[in-house]
Amino acid sequence: MSIKRIYVGSIVNRDLEFFEKIVKFTKVNYNIKIVNLLPDKGYKKGIFNIKYFQKKLKKYPLSLIIVKLLSDDFNKIIYDALKTYAPKIPLLNSLNAVQTCESRKATFKFIEERYNKINFPKSFYSFNEAVQAFSNGKKVIIKYDIHNAPNLSKEDRIVGIAGNLTEFERLIKNYNKDKLFFQEYLGKIDIIYKVYLIDRWIVSITSHNWLREQKLTPYQLVHIRVPIDKELKRKIRKLGRKFGMPVFGVDYILTKDGTPYIIDINDFPSYRYIPEATSLISDYIYEFLIARQKVIGRIPMKLKSRTYTT
Repeated sequence: MSIKRIYVGSIVNRDLEFFEKIVKFTKVNYNIKIVNLLPDKGYKKGIFNIKYFQKKLKKYPLSLIIVKLLSDDFNKIIYDALKTYAPKIPLLNSLNAVQTCESRKATFKFIEERYNKINFPKSFYSFNEAVQAFSNGKKVIIKYDIHNAPNLSKEDRIVGIAGNLTEFERLIKNYNKDKLFFQEYLGKIDIIYKVYLIDRWIVSITSHNWLREQKLTPYQLVHIRVPIDKELKRKIRKLGRKFGMPVFGVDYILTKDGTPYIIDINDFPSYRYIPEATSLISDYIYEFLIARQKVIGRIPMKLKSRTYTT
């Protein structure tokens, strides 16, 4: 029996190679056509255009929209267009989550206000707060506030680490302070753990510099996975629900006493080191859409933890 075609829109401009795998998998296995809502030809190729967006909305009965963006001031036009022209079409990750995760300040501020039961480094949201930290004997790590910066490698997103006010002022003197984010430095950490979530499924791997330098087989990748503490797993899942993200990633470290600290959150990471992610994300999209088709007007309570529409 053939499956009726389902249409999903995408506003995606990062990790395109991985995302293309999802486009192909959903088409072959679920008869889902993922419609690119960014122009794919002409002088405006890849740049969001409101008229083009409206045209696609009229042409296709979209059941879901996937938003996965590089951080850019222009993104506000995309957010406003989604709110104005497609307010009733659900998103894979909530619009608030995608927008919040563009900024490290906004991300950690959200955690402090909405779910402070999980450990994370103390954040300083202004120059004066960071200065005060030195008087309390803390070191400060300085990062760019922007998260998915288009022209910065992961290493370049960190400006430096200051142990005192003199070092701090020297490091930031050539930067716009409003574009930086300050956090307590927890000390040198050899291993960063990366956690990937897709709905209820969760896996953790160790992240080393060599991981980005070598092409590892799926077999090798599976064997760098590490167990994740049951309580931490529960808290990370709840954090995702607070944000409104079923598809997201978290980086955490372990301090010398074994305490886990969340140091980064990413809406819809690349999953390049997770061989089964393509099928799992595709399965989730399909199950979500089928669940919505079966319910008229509302989502049952048992599905609310798995569906994100705003």
